[in-house]
Amino acid sequence: MPTDVSLSSLSDWYTQSIAGSALWSAIGFGVCALVILIVLAMILRQVFKAFRAVSRLMAKRRRRDAQGYGLSLAPLAGAKSGKTTAALVKSIETDLAEFCFGAPYEIVSAPAPKVRGKLGLRDVARRWLENSATDLVVWGHRDSGKAAPFKLDILSREGSLSAEEAVYSRVQLPADYAKASPAIRTCGAYLVARALLPGLAQATTFRAEKLAPVAAHLATFLEEAEALPAETALLIERDYCAMALHIGTEAHLQSVVSLRTARLSAPGHLATSEQISARIDLGRALLAISEIKFDPKRIRSAMDHLKIAVELLRGDPSIRLATETTAAVQKGQAMLQARRRFSVTGGGI
Repeated sequence: MPTDVSLSSLSDWYTQSIAGSALWSAIGFGVCALVILIVLAMILRQVFKAFRAVSRLMAKRRRRDAQGYGLSLAPLAGAKSGKTTAALVKSIETDLAEFCFGAPYEIVSAPAPKVRGKLGLRDVARRWLENSATDLVVWGHRDSGKAAPFKLDILSREGSLSAEEAVYSRVQLPADYAKASPAIRTCGAYLVARALLPGLAQATTFRAEKLAPVAAHLATFLEEAEALPAETALLIERDYCAMALHIGTEAHLQSVVSLRTARLSAPGHLATSEQISARIDLGRALLAISEIKFDPKRIRSAMDHLKIAVELLRGDPSIRLATETTAAVQKGQAMLQARRRFSVTGGGI
């Protein structure tokens, strides 16, 4: 039949032109090779993941050298956590020594703390702090949301405290920390160093010349403050102003004036505690500049800011409570002075 003849001719043509063609044979071989490569890549990827998991499991659990500082770093959780953890570790390895003034340190891999029975994350972290014989443990996570920052939880012995007395703090890193500029990535190391050495935030703990390089780094961070979470930018600004006032050069003092003036004039609500801090810093900076270059107008402006800060302090509940407590103590002292002998038989005092 014509149909059978046509099918037979088509089959013969396919066998001679397609199936027996060197080109199509090469294409078939290439497809097979590509499939094999894809399968191998998937297998190798799984092997790599397993190896990394085993490596973490077998990571050193206790610091080997008692000299310097020991830091326990747990992997962060949430979106982009792997790259952010790697970037933070690299920043600490590169920059921490400068913020710790050259002191040696050792990094220990820590497992991500998980709630165990009645033990919360902090209790689990305290146990890890004790078992690893380190001075600080860092863990953290990132909430859902494209712009959500990474929240770093830090438990620190602050140099001399026991694991039970370790102080907890939380700081924030930008969501794109792994892709951020070198300055912003260095900021991560500073935030860890700040928890390790709380004297960095107090400034007066260290000599001015020793703090100068650290203050220079903080000034660089503030130049890119818009890339930082608002809470972190405010923390860096506060620390820098404390250091700048302690160092006392005119350039640093002018920077304090600029930063604190901008902070007070920025739109939006400023917490009372932050307004008090900003006005005190601004007043002190203006007075210090006036000591270098006398200016009555600048001095009056400084006094105005300091007076407002005092009024705000008077309304602060903790300050009011401290004042009332001091008054009660003074009343007791006055009673002791007025009557040296007290009746112990119910005769009154």
